[in-house]
Amino acid sequence: MSATEQPPVFFSALHLADRIWPEQPTVSFEERVAAAASVGAVGTGVNSYELTALLATRTHADLRAVAEHHGLPIGEVELALGWYVSGDDLGFGTEAAVFDHAERLGATRVKTVANIIPPAESPTPEQAVERFAALCDRAAERGLTIGLEPVGLDPTFTHADAAEVVRLADRPNGGLVLDAWHVFRDPTGLSTLEAVDGRHIVSVEICDAHAVPQGENIQDDCLNHRLLPGEGELDLVRFARLLWAKGVRMPVSLEVLNTELRTLSPKENAERSVAALRALVTRAAGQ
Repeated sequence: MSATEQPPVFFSALHLADRIWPEQPTVSFEERVAAAASVGAVGTGVNSYELTALLATRTHADLRAVAEHHGLPIGEVELALGWYVSGDDLGFGTEAAVFDHAERLGATRVKTVANIIPPAESPTPEQAVERFAALCDRAAERGLTIGLEPVGLDPTFTHADAAEVVRLADRPNGGLVLDAWHVFRDPTGLSTLEAVDGRHIVSVEICDAHAVPQGENIQDDCLNHRLLPGEGELDLVRFARLLWAKGVRMPVSLEVLNTELRTLSPKENAERSVAALRALVTRAAGQ
């Protein structure tokens, strides 16, 4: 983000999809890529569970060709799992598979989370640092950056915890993914943002939300009730200005998971989303 000009726009893997995990999108990959390109986006993400379905009938080269036809790089693949707890394997999200997807699609960043599958137990803080550093080193061998996203739903691995792991691992290709929803839902989120060094931030994801979580529970709020920037009550102006103050200058990823947006065509969704982001940046810059 920049306080003097509008940032480049990136679309997360889920933003333009009309379905989310465990359902597969019914709107085609081609239509979503075309919509993102039509609003001047500089890249899009893909997720490993959708790739499993897409690659049943097509190749990585086919998907990359679609993106290149529209001049829209595939910049990120999510989620790499398995590094945080030894033996953790969800099938569609294993590290090796996600790294392979990223290389074949020309992506440069892989998103990960610190997930635990019972009966596995959380590693010690020292083990977490060692394992994240090793993950980054394996990614570096393939020219990839690792983005670690703290999840506001998980009190066992907060933004403060994630920032400390990234700081102590201190890898040039490893850093935080700061998603506004997760930052504001985590009691440690804003204080972590205030304290973290800008060089440890590799991705910024933007959305708005109600002050009080909506729906059946906090997970429902996360997956279905996020709002476009400016339509909710999160202090996104402060969020933006904190990032600018740290010298963070990078494309801003839209990730607004909302049931109403999913009823729109990808093009209308993209147009409304970019307009909302532009308005937020203008307000934050005091223009």
